[in-house]
Amino acid sequence: MQSSDAPRPTTGSLIARPFQPERVWRARRAFFDEGVVPDGMVDAAIWRSWRRCQSQGRQDTEAVVFEPVARTALMEILGTHERLLQAACPEIDALAGAVADARCAVLLTDERGRALAVAGQLDRFGKPFRAAFRAGVDLSEETIGTNAMATAMTEQQACRILGPEHYFAATQMFHCYAAPVFDPRGAVVGAVDISREDPGHVPGALELARRCARRIEQAMWAQWPVPVRVCLRAPSVDDAAPGPSRRDDVAWLAFGVDGSLLAADRHAQCLLELSVRELARPLHFGDVFEDEFTPLLGRARRGGGPLALRLHGGVRLLAELGGTAASRPVAMARGAAAAPRLQCDVTAIGADQAYRQRFERTLRAFDAGLPLLVQGETGSGKEVAARALHAASRRRQGSFVALNCAALSPQLMAAELFGHVDGAFTGARRGGQVGHIEAAHGGTLLLDEIGDMPLELQVGLLRVLDRREVVALGDTRARQVDVQFVCATHRDLDGLVRAGRFREDLLHRLRGCVLYVPALRERADIGQLLDRLLSDAGASPDRLPTAVRNRLLAYAWPGNVRELRHAVRLAVAVSGDGDALAWEDFSLGTDAPSQPSAEPSTAGSPATWQQSKSEAAADALRRTGGNMTAAAKLLGIGRATMYRWMGRQRPFRENP
Repeated sequence: MQSSDAPRPTTGSLIARPFQPERVWRARRAFFDEGVVPDGMVDAAIWRSWRRCQSQGRQDTEAVVFEPVARTALMEILGTHERLLQAACPEIDALAGAVADARCAVLLTDERGRALAVAGQLDRFGKPFRAAFRAGVDLSEETIGTNAMATAMTEQQACRILGPEHYFAATQMFHCYAAPVFDPRGAVVGAVDISREDPGHVPGALELARRCARRIEQAMWAQWPVPVRVCLRAPSVDDAAPGPSRRDDVAWLAFGVDGSLLAADRHAQCLLELSVRELARPLHFGDVFEDEFTPLLGRARRGGGPLALRLHGGVRLLAELGGTAASRPVAMARGAAAAPRLQCDVTAIGADQAYRQRFERTLRAFDAGLPLLVQGETGSGKEVAARALHAASRRRQGSFVALNCAALSPQLMAAELFGHVDGAFTGARRGGQVGHIEAAHGGTLLLDEIGDMPLELQVGLLRVLDRREVVALGDTRARQVDVQFVCATHRDLDGLVRAGRFREDLLHRLRGCVLYVPALRERADIGQLLDRLLSDAGASPDRLPTAVRNRLLAYAWPGNVRELRHAVRLAVAVSGDGDALAWEDFSLGTDAPSQPSAEPSTAGSPATWQQSKSEAAADALRRTGGNMTAAAKLLGIGRATMYRWMGRQRPFRENP
């Protein structure tokens, strides 16, 4: 299948030449002082980035500010990239451990260059470095100039940016190695970065970043809801190892139920020698393999193990099967025994007795086939509850498929929800696409943020609910589907109905059963949840002082469980190994309730609460010899809050 009409995809890196600082400084003088393109002095990817920064009117001497987005915006960003974070966090944690001896930290960004997660011992770095390595900081090329993450995503290959190769003088303290992360559809969704302050090259760092990005891609591929997913690799001595392959040289393919090729990752494109021209036209399983697709589909539906596939030309490859076809269960006969109840995990359902009772009642309605509406604040765990219901239900052997109705345009949402045939619209995926509804056949479909679904799509969804059939875009045939629908929202659907933005008949149809997920501040098991999340992050709950624990329990948690999870992971990441966790490690700001004493405070009047704060402030000042800054740090609050606690106005100027 090899063709010479276009270059084959590559998984290598852009940067091959040794790092020579004196050459880079000559390149900077040629570019910034003489206006000459320094081709041959630095890699082209670097000077192309310099040129983009210069075209924005930026001077290389400008100051760079590492400012994170507001907390509410950060929670939304993290929620939008929850799937990426689930796949990436274990990998970047492992990578941070591998590069710790080289005094490096690891960062994950989204496709816009915003920091999503950080791993490593940040306390060993200077203040500017720690300021950059924070969740929510904009590290895009437009904001901080040439950097490894932005360049890797722009060039779509791994790259390094060391010291003076950065555009701005203010960022030349960084020495970075980054690799882009691609989703199963081939779009860049983020980047993995290894950075340090110490000058010089770190051998092997670029390859480590590339391998980490590859493993993240594999994790996302393994979770992608497609009818048939094929993982290919050359036979080796590792074939006897149990479980799915985690090798870096595996290749992924996705096929529809008719055998049409839906997607092929870059490794598959190289392995199968697929040219750009070949990928631009519809391809079938038989165009790639000598084997028949129908037996493969049957094997996938039976959940068969690894098998050998033969390429045209005789080369045999080992394949592992997955996808929604592999998990469609046999319909349960009437009167069959109900599925055993889920053993309630504290991070899923929790130990709050009232919530557990509601969950059990909801599960019985769920097993009876009633549509479910899950309501609760942002970050409270609506998707977690939906997944727990699916895992405990009679449909647990089927697929759980989720679609965020607020993340896509109406046209894209229609294609994702109902699927489409080849040529259904401009830009339609070749070979068509199986929609999320059909992909969830035999299982559960979660429609998150259902309140944001456009009115024109609500009509189609109502038809699916009423007739249990779906018609793909551009098709006339209706396909029968067996799907349990779960809708989630934090919005007032009744208010949307009154405003004419949500169909009343659809709301009645979806509201077969309602599960309210309580806000974190309403739960009685916050302490248990906190301990579990600390353990999951690799920290003993004993590292949390009682005073800090009490402040955390008293905090309002506007981002709910999601905010708590990220705050715990951040605190463990930035603290020293084995050190007690301080309030400031959680980066919750200074507006949170404070419990300076070792025991939780009791409710009282505002005057009593103010008195307790004044006494705590006075005690902290005595312990620090009157040093206002040290006293505020001891209490875990800011200087302005310290003055408020003392009942004083902050002066315009203060002597040290």
